[in-house]
Amino acid sequence: MIGRRIRHIRELKGLSRRDLEKKTGIEDYKWRAIEERRQQTNGDHIAAIARLWPEYKHWIVFGETIPEAGQISPELEQVKEPLGLACRLESDRRMEFCESH
Repeated sequence: MIGRRIRHIRELKGLSRRDLEKKTGIEDYKWRAIEERRQQTNGDHIAAIARLWPEYKHWIVFGETIPEAGQISPELEQVKEPLGLACRLESDRRMEFCESH
């Protein structure tokens, strides 16, 4: 599951495994093995991903989000921006509601 989530984020961000290697210092063949579930993740892999995408670390490991703590999934991030824009276009009262949640 963790490997699939890493791959999901990597692809959404438009990164190759080579790009991920450059950003994390972990060889691309290891990322491939993790994504293909031929290798389990270890603390070094999780720490590298958490440094790169701290907002996703809880979702990557547990498959859960905690938006109030800043722990989101890629899908929540994609929804967040359009909703923020929509909230700004609403009345001041609605804008206050959107900013507080």
